[in-house]
Order: sequence, then C-alpha cells, then structure tokens
Amino acid sequence: MNVNIANSTQTPPSLWQKALDQSASGIIVYKAVRDQYGEIETYTVQLANHRAEQVLGIDRNEMLGRTAAELFPPTQATTLWDDIAEVIETGEAHHAELFYKISRTQQELWFDLSIEPLGDGQSAVVSFTDITALKKMTQTLMGEAILFKALSSNVPGMCVVVVSFFQKVLSATGDLPGLYTSRDADDLLGKRIVDVILPEYQDDWKRYISTALRGEEHNFSDHWGGWRCECYVGPVRNERGDVVMALCVYRNTSEQFRQQQTLQRMNNELQQSNRSLEQFAYVASHDLQEPLRKIKSFGDLLNKRYADDLDEEGTDIVHRMQSAADRMDTLIRSLLAYARLSSPGGLAQQQPDLVALEDLLICIQNDLEVIISERDALITIGPYLPTVPGDATQLRQLFQNLLTNAIKFTQPSQRPEVKVMGQLVEGKDVPEYPDVEHSQTYARISVQDNGIGIAPENFDKIFGLFSRLHGRQQFTGSGIGLATCKRVAENHGGFITVESALNHGTTFHVYLPMGIKK
Repeated sequence: MNVNIANSTQTPPSLWQKALDQSASGIIVYKAVRDQYGEIETYTVQLANHRAEQVLGIDRNEMLGRTAAELFPPTQATTLWDDIAEVIETGEAHHAELFYKISRTQQELWFDLSIEPLGDGQSAVVSFTDITALKKMTQTLMGEAILFKALSSNVPGMCVVVVSFFQKVLSATGDLPGLYTSRDADDLLGKRIVDVILPEYQDDWKRYISTALRGEEHNFSDHWGGWRCECYVGPVRNERGDVVMALCVYRNTSEQFRQQQTLQRMNNELQQSNRSLEQFAYVASHDLQEPLRKIKSFGDLLNKRYADDLDEEGTDIVHRMQSAADRMDTLIRSLLAYARLSSPGGLAQQQPDLVALEDLLICIQNDLEVIISERDALITIGPYLPTVPGDATQLRQLFQNLLTNAIKFTQPSQRPEVKVMGQLVEGKDVPEYPDVEHSQTYARISVQDNGIGIAPENFDKIFGLFSRLHGRQQFTGSGIGLATCKRVAENHGGFITVESALNHGTTFHVYLPMGIKK
C-alpha cells in the first residue's frame, strides 16, 4: 500500500498533524538522504506525531529536519535503517517485531513495526506500537506451556489443560481423563472447552471454568471413564493481577484409590479376624477352665479321701497332675490377659489417663511382698520416675512382669537386687527403632537386676509368645510375660529394649512417649 500525503492537496497540513496525533501508534515520516552515487546515507525526519514524541522522549520540533544519524546514534545493532531503505527502493511494505532500547529514556521495548512507502520513491512512513506487555505475557505463557508439558510428560498420570479467557483450549498436555470426548490432546486445541467435554459433565464444568475465570479455585476428587482423579481448576493472572486464563490440572489416582480400597478391605477383614480370635480365646479359655477346675477338684478329693490308700507312686502321680493343672491355669490366665491387650483398637481408641509411675511401682512392690520376702530381694525405686499418659492396668502388668522376672531369674544362692530408674530423653537420642518419632519426648524407665543374664543371640527370642530359655524345673512361668511387656509398650506408642550378658545381670529399658513434641 502506497501512502501519498504530499499529494493530498485538499487537506490542510495542520489537519493531517492533528489526525496523526490521535493515533495510539508512534508515526514518523523519513526522507532518504543520498550520496553522490545515489546510495542512501541517512534519513531526515519530515513528520512525527505525539505518540512518537512520548516513546522516543524527543520533542517533534527537535526532530523535524534533522537526520536519523544525529537523533539516533548507532549504539545498538538494528536492521531498522536497512529495512527502511529496502521499502523506499522496492516500494514494498515491511512488517515485523522490533526490540529497541530508547537511548533518551533507557527503556527496552518491543514494538510492532510497520514501514510503508510514501509513493514518491524517496520517503517512508514508519509506525510503531508498543507491545512490550503483550510480549512479556506471551513469553510467560510459552515458558508455562513448556513447564506444563514437562510436568505432564515426566509426572505419571498428570494432565494439564489451559483455557483462554474466551473459554477456548490454548494448551493440552499429558494423558486426558475420560471427562473429554477425545484422549488425544491435539483434538482439543482451539475449541471451546465445553464442546470437548462429554455432555453429562458439561454443566459442572461450565461452572468450574466460568468461576475460575472470575478468580475462584476448585480442588476436588472425581472419576470418569475408569479414571479416579484429583483435580485443580483455578485462575491464571498476569503481572497486574488480572485473570487471563483458567488452568485445569488432573492427576490420575486410580491405582492409589484401588490400593487404598484393597487396604481398607484387608484391614476390615483383619479386624473381623481379630474379633473372631478374641472371641475364640475367651470362649476357649472359659471352656478350658471348667474341666480344669474339675481336674483340680478331683485331685484334691484324692488327696483328702484316699491318701491312705495310695502308695508312694500314686501320691506322686496325683501331685504331678495337680502341678500340671496349676501350670495350665497360669497359662490360660496369661493367654486371657494377652488377648485383652491385643484386642483391635486398643489404647489408641481411648483417652489415656496420667499414670504416676513411682506410685504404681510402690503398689507393685507391695503386691510382690511374698516373693520379695522369700528371696530377701532388695528393690530400689527411683530416682525420678515421671507421670506418663497411658492405661494404669496395662502398665501395672508390664512392670509387675519385669520386677517378677528380675527377682526370679537369679541364682538360688544370690540375693536379688533390682533398681528401677527413670529419665526423660529426646527422640533423637533414643536408640534406633522402627517407630521412633524424633520430634517426640520419651520417658525411659530402666529395670536393672543382678541375675543370670541373657545371651545377646536370644534378645529377640525372649519377646516371643511362649518363649522360654530355661526348663520349668529350673524357673517356672508361662513364657508369655515378656511378650505381654512388649505388647503393652507398643499399645502406648513405645517400645522395650534389653541390655544383658550371661551371668552379669539384665537391664530392660521401656520407652513411653510423653506426648510432647519439639
């Protein structure tokens, strides 16, 4: 298109200037200055509008009649002057984007540039529109598009859809969920998002997109076509805070959901199994206790009524029968106690009490008065036994078992000496254990004896159910005591460890969380 302002004789020059000053683009008319060989050396400014003055920071009166070389020293590389020369010489318009630093204002700007020939073969009209903000936004969007593509390509099950302010799909990357009419992301580009969503979901997604473009965010889970998804729908804002797009992010959680459902089903089955086992333990124990009472009763009758009729061997048989019945009674009672500790839910479902361990251990010492007196045992309690959150009955079982074992597992000729000590320790200072919380504070209660000790290779074995390291003739017991201690500690969110060596005593450390986190 050739522009010929010079030949528009019907319009006064002042009116042309006023019209050009209304333009939002900067406009400058350049006239070629040629050398003796007819080659263009530079250009003089013939006309400039108000917007050109603002952008360049130069008054038009200062520009008119002066050369481009004077006004714009060649401090930066640019093809602008060559492009103007080509337009003047060829008569063909030129359009491009131009990055230019304005020397007067030190601004670095992007322009939408148009160069049009005037028609006289010597001049050209250069118009330029500041598109810096648009360019920055475009570059930002390109960067985000690359980020979205990288995210959806490298994160399994991730999909990102970007929607314009006019609700058209600008970008779609990753595996599309069954929400859409096509699983191919390219099929969505340029289309209205509601047109590429299955009809049964369109009403909901019209609301999600329209409210996101008004600045609202949505986070939810849903499922379509076999997909279980975590979804985010929200606004994308420019540097001024205006909403310019909506962003839809989908993460396929189908496998996690299936695993969660399977885990929940297995947990329910396990709880049902535990309830059945608990019921079985109670019923079996009750049914076993009745015939056991009869055995003991008949044994007592034999001793009372027929003792004179029994020879030495018969009397020994009755005593053995009574001893076996007593062991069976102890075993049944221990099993019942352990079954109660192992019931589903346990302490985690209750509000724990505050248990003063020093008072508890004094009570246990009184309960063990007979065995303490028989063995002339020395029990030392303290220093510092804290008050801990927990179940007093269970904790009584734990420490009574430990004190009983400490007195029992000593040589017959040796006086049992037992020390019970306590202190608070931080989680980071607790020995390595699978369930240690390093931010937790623990009460450590140590029960130390001078008994026969335990070989290190048996440390794990002693906490097993029915585990015995010695014969019944040497040391009596059911083999359940330390398993009960371990269960009680775990019920309280803690654990129990052991330090020992053969013939050098044993120390059990019980760690109970105080519920104090750093």
